Amino acid sequence: MNNNKRSQVINVNLEGIDDTLAKVIVKILSKMLFDFAKSRTDRASIPFHLFIEEAHRYVVKDNDVFLIGYNIFERIAKEGRKYGAFLVLITQRPSELSDTCVSQAMNFVLLRTLHPVDLKYIKEMVPNVSNEIVLQLKNLKPGNCIAFGSAFKVPTPMYVDLPNPRP
Repeated sequence: MNNNKRSQVINVNLEGIDDTLAKVIVKILSKMLFDFAKSRTDRASIPFHLFIEEAHRYVVKDNDVFLIGYNIFERIAKEGRKYGAFLVLITQRPSELSDTCVSQAMNFVLLRTLHPVDLKYIKEMVPNVSNEIVLQLKNLKPGNCIAFGSAFKVPTPMYVDLPNPRP
């Protein structure tokens, strides 16, 4: 709900771009949005949600700070809320994400996960994940997920409608 205010969705598709160049583009665009949010005299007056699909390509555990001098995603994860800047990370490989970004996350929606490294990482990094839930993650059917975090009182099983038509 946006109280009859205008909203805009901008989709930047970097599918056909080399990984290194795509990483640079995503970092520069993210920094531009964060700088815009910080520059507002009326703090958080124009909030934005930055959804990063295939986040394991961009929001990684690395020292790749040559471009802007720091990790922009970690900065948004740590400071963004006060400026109305929110980060949504979508990945199939959570263990490859920046630990700082994951530790700052308030909510998680987890789908079927099989890789042992990712399951171990989820168990260690996501609050309220029991061994039973890790076992459930291995057996989830398409469209089923488990949600955790401040928006949920307890780990909550959910179903997300599958796309129609299927890809």
